[in-house]
Order: sequence, then structure tokens, then C-alpha cells
Amino acid sequence: MKRKVQVYIEGNRLELFEDEQIQVSSSIQNIQDISKVFTDFSQSFSVPCSVHNNPIFEHFYENAINGTINPNLRRDAFIEIDLTFFRRGKIQLESVQLKNGQPYAYKVTFYGEIRTLKDRFSEDKLAQLDYSAFTHTYSGAEVLARITGTSNYRVRYPLMSSKRVWQYNEPTTPNDNIDTALGAIDYTELFPALKNRSILNAIEAAYGLTFTGTFLSDERFTNTFLVLKNKLEFDQKTETQEVQVVSTAFPEYFGTNYAFIQYKGQVTIGSTIYNVQSGWWNGGIFVTSTSTMDTYYIDVYCNGNLVNTISGSGTNFYVYAPSLGNNPGLYNYYTFAVRADGAMDLSFNFLTQFNFVAVDFFGATLTQQWQLTAQGTLQTLTGNLDISANMPDMKVADYFAGLLKEFNLTCYAIDENTFQIEPLEDWYQKGSIIDITEYTDLEEINVNRVPLYKKIEFKHAESVSFMNQTFKNFFNRQYGDLLNNYPYDGGDFVVEVPFEQPLFNKFDGINLQVGYFLQNSPEFQPYVPKPTIVYYNGIQNANYYFDDGSGAALQTDYALFGQDLDYNGNIHSLNFGQEVSSYYLTTIGLGLYNEYYYPYLVNMFTTNNRLTDVKTVLPLRILTNLRLNDRLVIRDKRYIINEMKSNLTSGEVNFTLLNDFRPLRRKKPFAPQVPITKPKISILLPNGAIQADIDITGTGVISVDIATMTEDTIVEFEIPPFTTPVEEIRAEDTFDLIVSEDGLDTIVAEGYDLPIYEVPVTFTYANGNTEIEIIDITVQ
Repeated sequence: MKRKVQVYIEGNRLELFEDEQIQVSSSIQNIQDISKVFTDFSQSFSVPCSVHNNPIFEHFYENAINGTINPNLRRDAFIEIDLTFFRRGKIQLESVQLKNGQPYAYKVTFYGEIRTLKDRFSEDKLAQLDYSAFTHTYSGAEVLARITGTSNYRVRYPLMSSKRVWQYNEPTTPNDNIDTALGAIDYTELFPALKNRSILNAIEAAYGLTFTGTFLSDERFTNTFLVLKNKLEFDQKTETQEVQVVSTAFPEYFGTNYAFIQYKGQVTIGSTIYNVQSGWWNGGIFVTSTSTMDTYYIDVYCNGNLVNTISGSGTNFYVYAPSLGNNPGLYNYYTFAVRADGAMDLSFNFLTQFNFVAVDFFGATLTQQWQLTAQGTLQTLTGNLDISANMPDMKVADYFAGLLKEFNLTCYAIDENTFQIEPLEDWYQKGSIIDITEYTDLEEINVNRVPLYKKIEFKHAESVSFMNQTFKNFFNRQYGDLLNNYPYDGGDFVVEVPFEQPLFNKFDGINLQVGYFLQNSPEFQPYVPKPTIVYYNGIQNANYYFDDGSGAALQTDYALFGQDLDYNGNIHSLNFGQEVSSYYLTTIGLGLYNEYYYPYLVNMFTTNNRLTDVKTVLPLRILTNLRLNDRLVIRDKRYIINEMKSNLTSGEVNFTLLNDFRPLRRKKPFAPQVPITKPKISILLPNGAIQADIDITGTGVISVDIATMTEDTIVEFEIPPFTTPVEEIRAEDTFDLIVSEDGLDTIVAEGYDLPIYEVPVTFTYANGNTEIEIIDITVQ
């Protein structure tokens, strides 16, 4: 049965050819490149150049028509099948086909939401975002408070040196001994660090997005900080402010925060239209400052790209766009941001000068110079930390993609501007199990070998720190990286994140760990690192001296930064491999690979796994509700979706599937390495579930902070303190059954006590069905 497809662009429904085939390919995680997040896209399809469609595309076939829509930009779109919503994304106009000199068909391509994120980010840099919500007054006392304080600071100052090799109790370097007043850490030596969750907040605000997912409120993520170091030594400037336009007589050329230089092909003077034959533009700013001593800096952006930084003082005039030739059809947006060495007030007046020679319809020549002016807002610059000025030189798109790679996160749209971000295995755990046997062509199934890799490598950006280089010289590899070789006839696969992984140093005999952005001896010169992510691991006790500008004083607390995080009964690491922790001095097993990549890869590398191609015709109710994390059952085998290709008009769906050897979602173990009384466990609602209820009656669990939830939630359980039971009854196998005083049975291993608390979670679906999942809380 042929289906009716509806395609909408910015709310306008397109007319389609009756026989047009629309095919959409969908994939989020693909074995061909497991480090990337994929999205929906369509093979290009055609729509008629009809009376209805032509206004939507503004008669693209006729370039003499000046439209209001830029055809080079993708436009908001969504697809329905038989009036049932299918996918949301954007449509790109590719071309127009003419037949016998007349417009016949527009060729378009549909792209899913994830691809459109990159379009939104464009070439923007992290430094262009607004971090004013996270700034603070920059002073020695404030820096010290953010080193020793327990508040939930979004900006902190890791003890990482960019000036000298800090020592502890080292007689040969008295000036560098931070255990003495002489070698005290000066607050100006330190660079700030900002929470990655706060950077995502700034991205959300800048692009009108919302990021959701329990991982974004999990301490494994919220305790990660990006070090703000883009220069050799810290140089405090006032907070950067965007210059706003408040009044202008020429709104065609100035907006609320920009000067817009439009290259003119025509000008209108009175009622006469002139064609511009030649011309040029100049753009300038007249600046008035209340300070004659301190320097101010004006960052000039053209179409979002930093093109110049003007420095000056006092009252002055500056040219930011000198003698731009007039090329009709091109245009530039100039935006401006300002900062200074000290507090001051600045006022701005913009001047754009247009000189041109033009001719009218009758050949009369006209030479003119236009003066276009606008007034900017008064900018009051204060002594707040300028976060933007210290941001690493990194594109927003590269930063976002780097985070997804770092933690093997998947990202998918759940609404027009809302995106779910979660670890890949959490996403698969939420998938429904759907039997599609009756809709599958069982006569033609292709079973292929899984194209495995002979080498899988996980790499950070290389560090030139003397600590990292010393490690590399000893072990012939970068600290924190991981290399796995396999006896397969395959290619190499490399997952490389754009973040540097510094090796920290814990001093002997004291609980104090520091880092260094210094190169090899003997010079130990400072360097600008690649973007660096570190863990904040709480406030620790240690003695050291610190100078906040009023003199050196002994401190006894500091914010511990490094590769490790003690959370939820386990030590987690930002290293890919199992490295010896510089702080705990023991091998940490829960690195990025084991925690976020291993479950997917172990399923893929299972000897019995196959890559299976099947053809199906799915009913509309399944096709429009199918999620890429749903697990499909065909006869007696279960699969995960590697890729699906949907012909929307015929209903045919071709799948490339991987066998799924994951356990069914009935038991969810939670086993921290050390006993804790308040474990935190993510309750993830399966696809289609609308509510989850936790019942602790008779389980031995004391309490939960949330018992009913309608979305994915991190729940805190309270269990009894871990103690040795009074009475034992020996079992015949390797485990013991313990009867505790309250009558509850628990299981213990022969060598030690091992209580298990089984907590049922009931999921309720929109159709009224329910499903129970058991959470096993124990210790390893």
C-alpha cells in the first residue's frame, strides 16, 4: 500500500510528485566509525516547480528576482507519513531542473537535527559566547576562596603552575618551595577553570537550545572543568562586553549590535534608481574613554570571525574596515566587543563611509559620498574576571564533538530545539524490544562478517609538559592513552579527542597534588596547552603558603584537581587506559574506555556476532515510533540497529543489524568498590514509558529521595551501614546465606560479607502496560 508523505518547510507544506521516492537513512552509532554521532539524512529528491512551491523557494530558477531567503542556508523542516510525524530537521535546496527552458523540479535534501547543530555552531569560537553569568570579581582574596572554599563554584583555580616548578621541602630550590613563605604560590600565577556544564549552559543560551539527560547532572560530568589558559602567563583584563547600537538614522546598515556593510549594486536617491559602477567602503569607530591611563581593547568580528583587535587609550578614532571594494551581492556583518586593563567607561559612535560612482537609466553619472552614523551604548567595564578572553582557541562545534567522543555520548533530538545527551550504553538500555519477524522478508537475508579492526587506539592531544614527556620517555606512549591490538584482518581505528591530559604530581609525604604547564628542563618554559579537561575531586587538607596580594600566609585546604574522581563508591578517571593514579598511587580501572566504550565494543567483538542485512515492510505505527536504540527480534535472534534506510512512500525499510548479546532489561546491578550508605543510581525510562515508581517495602532500603518520576532521574538510595552480620548459616556453594537480626535474607561470599538489596522499579507505559526492573544494590 502506497503511503502519502508530507514535507513541510518552515510550516509550508510542499507539493510532491506522485511517483517521487523519498528515502531517509538513519544511524546514531555505526561500527564504521564508533566515535561519531550520526543523524538522519535523505537521498536528494525532487519536488515540482509548481505555482504552490515556487513562492516557497522564491523562484530560485530566476536570479533576477531578489528574494528575502538565502538559498545557501538550510531551512527548518519536518516530514510526516500519512499525517503522522516522522522526523524533524532541515532541508537544503540543491538545484533546479529546467525542461524546454521552463522550470520543472527543485532538488532538495533533508538533514536530521544533529547535523543542523553543526550548522548553528558554524565557525563560532568558544570565546564568542556569553559567560557573564559565571564571572566574579578578580582579586587575591576571591581566588583563594575558590581554592579553599566548599561552595559549588562554577569557576575555580586549579593549583597548576605556568611560571616555575613548585617544590615541597626541597633545600636546593628555596624560592620555589611552596611550604615556605618565600616560595608561596602567588594568586597571579594561577589560571581559572570553568565547569563544562556551565559552558554547555552558555551554548544553550547562545543558540536557543536545551540539553537534557541525567549524565549532565551526574558528578562524573559536572565535576569536570575546562582550564582557561590561552596564553603563557595570566593577564587579567576586565570582563568583555558586547557593544550595542542604541540609535541610528540608517537601520539598513546598523542593527542592535552590529554594523552591516551591504555591497550595493543599486542606490536610490529621491525617486531615481542608479546602478553603482564603482565604489568603496570605510568603517570606523569614535571612542570616548573616562580613563587616559589604562588601555582598552576592541575585538572586531566579521561574520562571526575575529579579524582584528584594536588597542588604544583615551579618546580616539579607529578604522576597523579600510577601503573595502564594492562588489554587489556580497555583505559583511561587523560586531564589536570591548575589554580593558582597568575599570573605565567607554562610549562609541560608528561611522561608515560609502564613496561611489553611479549611472541612471539615461546614462547620467553621479558621484557621491555617504556618511552613515550610529551611536553605541555606554560600556561600563569593571574588574570582573574576563572568562571569554581566557577561553582556549577552539570552535564550539569542535568542543561539543570532543565532549561526545570523550565520554562516548550519543546526542539526539527530542524536540525542535531540545537534545538528549547520554552515554551510549544508557541509550541502548532504554530501547524497547520489538519483534518484527512477521514484517521481514525471510527469504532474502544476507549475513556478513563484522568488519573488525586490528587496532583500536584512544588518544588525547599530545602534551609537551615535562611531566608527560618524562612519562613518554619511560613508557614510549602518552599518559592516559590506550592501544588495543587484535588478531583480525582489519584496518586501524583511532578515537582522538582534542583535549590534553596533564600528568599531575603529588608531593612525597603530604596530601598535596599540583600540575605544571611547563616544558622540559632545564628551562621549564611555560607553554599554551591544548584545551584541557580536569576533574575537581573535592577539598583536601594539606599545608602550603599562598599570597593573595596582602602577603604570604599558611593555608591548610585546597581544591584537588587531577585525572580522578571519587564518586558513588568508585574512583573514576579521565584516562582512557588503566593508569596508576598520580594521587591515589594505585591503578584505576574505571577509565573512559572501560566505563563508556567497552560495553559497545565487547558486544561488537563477540565471536558469534554477525552483520545482517534484512528487508522489511513495517506498519506505520512501528515505523513512526521506532527508535534507533530499540532492539529488534527476528525469529529467535535479537539485534541492535546499525543503520536503517526507509523508503517513506513504499514503506520498505532495509536494516543493517548487529547481534545483541546484552542482557535483557530485568536486572540492573549496582556494585561500588567500597561500601557507601547513599548510592546514587540513574533510573532511565524505557522508550514509551511515562512513569517509574520505586517500591522499597521489605527490601531493607531505608529511603529514596524520589519515589515517582516521569523522566530520567538520578535517585539517591539510603541503605544501612555495612556491618558484619551476627549469625551465619553455611550454604553448600561458594556463597553464604546470612540471616540478619531483622529477618531479611542477604547473600555473602565465603571470605567477606556481601549484602544485596533488591529494589523493584515499575515502569508504566502510555498504553497502560507495566514492566518491572530489579535494581541489585551491593558492593564488589
